[in-house]
Amino acid sequence: MTTPSLQCENLEKYLGEDESRVHVLRGVSLDVHPGEVHAVVGPSGCGKSTLLYILGLLDRPDDGMLFIGGQDVAGLPDDALSSSRTALLGFVFQFHFLLQDFSALENVTIPMRQLGCWDEAEMHARAAYLLGEVGLGEKLDRPSRNLSGGEQQRVAIARSLANDPAVILADEPTGNLDTANSNRVFALLTRVVKEQQKALLLVTHNPAIAEACDVVHTMRDGLIVEQHRRR
Repeated sequence: MTTPSLQCENLEKYLGEDESRVHVLRGVSLDVHPGEVHAVVGPSGCGKSTLLYILGLLDRPDDGMLFIGGQDVAGLPDDALSSSRTALLGFVFQFHFLLQDFSALENVTIPMRQLGCWDEAEMHARAAYLLGEVGLGEKLDRPSRNLSGGEQQRVAIARSLANDPAVILADEPTGNLDTANSNRVFALLTRVVKEQQKALLLVTHNPAIAEACDVVHTMRDGLIVEQHRRR
């Protein structure tokens, strides 16, 4: 088996202080390998979002280990943590968070500008390529506000791939779409993961989406209580 693209061991997280302190994560462990699509499911308040924030280097665990591409990232200082987040991770959210007055192409170049590894021509070429991959090659210059909801989410997927991340994290990526667009967006994400050997972990309440993933992790009360490999 290959080295996991994303691996966490015994993640612990507390929120609040004193009497109001809550044990949100109680020792969560999982591995996501290249080419795999994993879903995290469970009731509201079970710790899914907290787990995603920690895996996305947006929050720190109180205990446990976290590796991305075999690199130990849990204890990195803040500046290195921010750099690793930009370089190693791509994010897709339920709400696309595009800049509405920016074109599709301009939105996709934003992470590349943050990373600072390409010149202007290279960024434009890569953004155009990614938008072509998600079926929006003819709408590069269209302002985001003039795209449909499904198209905007496809721009968000292209943006998540801008820095060629090893891992894509998604928080209800189809939750704001109708059934047809939901299926289209999930199929697109899956194709990218399989063809480019990315690792995708998504949080979802959609049972059809979870059913189509390679591995489903069921969370309850801050624990993964079941891990079911479907394929």
